Formats: sequence, C-alpha cells, structure tokens
Amino acid sequence: MNNIQSLLNPYDQTTSNLLNTTSQQLGKESYNIKVFIQKNGHSIDHAIRALYITNLVVVAVNLLLLVAGVVLILLHWHPGFFIFIFLCWILAMACWFLTGIDFFFHIFAEDTCTALEEFKDNPVNSSLSALLPCAKALKSETVFIALGQTVHDFITQLNINMNIMPKELGLDETQYKNVFGHKKICDPFAGPPDYKYLADTCPKHAIPIKDLPNILENFTCDTETSSLKSCKGDGKFLPKPTYLMANAYIRSIEYLTKVYPDLENLIHCSFVKDRISDIVLHQCKPFKTPAYGLWASMLCLSISMVLLVLLWLAKAYQVHHPTCFSKCSIIPRHEEP
Repeated sequence: MNNIQSLLNPYDQTTSNLLNTTSQQLGKESYNIKVFIQKNGHSIDHAIRALYITNLVVVAVNLLLLVAGVVLILLHWHPGFFIFIFLCWILAMACWFLTGIDFFFHIFAEDTCTALEEFKDNPVNSSLSALLPCAKALKSETVFIALGQTVHDFITQLNINMNIMPKELGLDETQYKNVFGHKKICDPFAGPPDYKYLADTCPKHAIPIKDLPNILENFTCDTETSSLKSCKGDGKFLPKPTYLMANAYIRSIEYLTKVYPDLENLIHCSFVKDRISDIVLHQCKPFKTPAYGLWASMLCLSISMVLLVLLWLAKAYQVHHPTCFSKCSIIPRHEEP
C-alpha cells in the first residue's frame, strides 16, 4: 500500500492521503492483533506451567513425608511423629486448596474450548467477539465490495476504450490489431453484486494487468524529442506524461491485486479463525484431558491425605493408649492367676 501511495501521489493527492491513513490503520490493527496473541499466549503458558510445577512440588513433598512417617514409626520417636502428623494435616489442607485450583483449571479448559468452538461455527455471535481485537472487522465486507467494484469498473472501461481507441484517434487499425487483436485485459474481480476476487481465473488469451504498461510503451511518444503529430504516423499516439500516469494507475491496481488476499485475511481475521479452528480440531482434546486428569488425581490425593492423617492419629493414640485397642487385638492375653 505504501508503493501504491508513492505511485499515485503525483497524480491523485486525495487517494494518496486516503491510502496513507488506511495503511496506518491496518498497521495499527496488525500490531494490536500480534500483541494480543503474544500477551495472552504467554500469560496462559506461564499460568499452566506454574500450576503444573505447584502440583509437582506438592506431590513430591507428600512422598517425602510418607517416607519420613515410615522412618519415624520404625524409630519409635514419638515427638517427631506428632510433628509429622501436624505437617501432614497442613499438607492435606494445601492439597484440598490445590484441588480447587485444579478444578477451576478443568472448568476453564472446558469453557475455553466451548467458546472457541462457538467462534469457529459463528464468529459474529460468539462470546469471544468482544475479546478478539479483529472481530468487528467482520462487518467490513462493504469496503471490499467497493474496492472490487472500483477495480472492476476501471478494467471494464479500459477494455471499452481499447475497442473504440483506433476510431477515436484515427489510428491504423491493422497495426493496432496486430498488437492487441481481440484480446481483453484480465479482470481479477467478478461482476456485481459481490465483486469477489478471483485469482488465476483469467481467460487464456487475456492480457494480464501487469503486462499492460509494456504494451502501452509501444504506443508511447516521447514528446521531448518528437512531436505527437509525427509520432502518430508511426502508430505512437500516447504522450509520455499520459503514459506515466496510466502506468502509475495500472501498477497500483497490480499491487492491489497482489495484496488483496492478505488484506482480506486481515479484515476478515482469517488467520485468527484458522488458528482457532486448528486449536479446536487438534489441541482442545489434549488440553481438556490432562486438565481433567490433574483435577481427578489431586482430588484422590487430597482424600488419601485426609484418610492417612486419620490413620496416623489412630496409630499415635494406640501407642499412648494401648489398652483401648486390646479388644480388637488378635493376640491372646493371659490373665494373671
């Protein structure tokens, strides 16, 4: 678009200024989308990594305490055993707290994938439309219809002018037809009402827009060295300033057709939609399954820790009050005579 602006600046200042404003807005939108994706992507990565590290630390501490508890029982060090039970109780509370966080993460994974699926199926009415920086651009279809119509009308008029040009200028029709014949300039846009961009759909004998300046150069008269009247005798009817202006407009249209698919993807947010579709198809299931497994595992660990603490308490009570468990013992007691 900067190249188009430079080409049109000497001939159409209004359009050049409009292109300058438009390119700045598109650049700003592109930057905002890039920052949005990078910022949120890094935040989610950091949160998931921190969650897994926290779970790993808690499980590792659990294992160490279990080993320590077995060692303390074997050593019959009762004060240390009571400290161990106290630490296990605190750790059990931490496990339940972490279970709640893991459950929230599990719900977050489910809701996120559901929202992404809704956006993939219906981007306009999705709950993510207010969050994504390019969701409002879906309403810009009229801009592209107007753009396609402008180029379509321009090329249509060129084709009309090519047919009437020999008669209007009194040119040698034989020489003219040797160059152009019955060929027409390729129009990359369909007709009304949508004016869709149709890449690589030109007829076999159509003239590509990029070749037109080279063809017009054969009919261009260098008015600095020759008069236009003498040039017409050689079939060169186009003054050089006119050729330069036509070349600028034609090159602008060529650049526009090249960048049009990228502009359409930007305005329609296609790359974001494609990325979301890829996430829904290939990443949501691997994301939800570990989230559920993490929550379920931590829930089991929390329940196990509570039961284990209760068993440790029962063991400690048995050590200090052995007679209370004598009725449950399978070891026979001998009464004193």
